[in-house]
Amino acid sequence: MNLPTKITLSRIFVLPVVTVFFYVVFPYHYLVAGLFFALAALTDMIDGKLARKRDEVTSLGKLLDPISDKILACSVLVMIAANGDAMLYFNPPVGVIAAAIVVAREILIGAMRTVAAGKGVILAADKLGKIKTIFLNVSLPILMISEFHTAVKIAGNVLFLIAFVFTVVSGVHYVAVNRGIWREEPKEGRDD
Repeated sequence: MNLPTKITLSRIFVLPVVTVFFYVVFPYHYLVAGLFFALAALTDMIDGKLARKRDEVTSLGKLLDPISDKILACSVLVMIAANGDAMLYFNPPVGVIAAAIVVAREILIGAMRTVAAGKGVILAADKLGKIKTIFLNVSLPILMISEFHTAVKIAGNVLFLIAFVFTVVSGVHYVAVNRGIWREEPKEGRDD
């Protein structure tokens, strides 16, 4: 396993650390959780660039990269939505519904990638999905630290709203562009 792939996997292994700091109450615990999440999210830019620079782009890396992003971001989003305090404009149940839509989109795209991989095709992320990921990864740590100031809470909510819009738009676009992946392969029959 090459270094970029190890960096990709590190995002999954940071999740328990973020979770512990999010739920274990001590002064500034949300800030610590937010910083760990932000550092893990930054590795998303590092692993891809490093893989291209070192000519170590692999099918495994292409497959694991979006999976590790989704595991980290969706888990943290669910924690924030369940907490409710950070989501000024998206309090439960609206925040939970928004989180469920984001998670559902990620499951659907993951299913499409799995089906495609079974057919020997790698479906890479598109630009709309990357924009969604950027806004989501920026909004989540800001929402985690939103207890410090109302302006921070508003900024986190606005960024999340933008991420949510891109979630829906990019999901619809991705499904439309790659809808052919669901077609069954013609079965070879015997002509007796």
